[in-house]
Amino acid sequence: VLDALQDPGNVGTVVRTAAALGVTATIALPGTVDFWNAKVVRSSMGALFHHPVATMGWNDLAGFLAQHRVALWAADLEGDPLPEVAAGALPERLALVVSNEGAGLSPHVAAAVDRRLRIPMAATVESFNVAAAAAIVLYALGVAQAGARSS
Repeated sequence: VLDALQDPGNVGTVVRTAAALGVTATIALPGTVDFWNAKVVRSSMGALFHHPVATMGWNDLAGFLAQHRVALWAADLEGDPLPEVAAGALPERLALVVSNEGAGLSPHVAAAVDRRLRIPMAATVESFNVAAAAAIVLYALGVAQAGARSS
């Protein structure tokens, strides 16, 4: 779930990463650059043509998540450390929010998330680029989920 991502290169990279890691779909909330922006299309390297994407409002997304019993987690600097989260039990259905490059989570999204997680990093670095963070988190959770399925 893309929460008001403004940089087209980031959006395209997240879509490409999500497609590569087997994510079911990518959803853009209001304030996110259009999926069909030329730079998004280029940076997705064709993933937009085979990875499902949708744009919807918060109320529609919240209804979908509730109806299908999908947990909503967010990458956030104040969250639980990713290694601990990935080592624990994961929900059967999970939506991951990555947020605006400067402002972070929208207030309504922040109020609705079930869990926040963070990527531990050196104290001298403020944050990851949102596309890099999405890749790290999706990979870590995907590897953890694959391990749980094979156990």
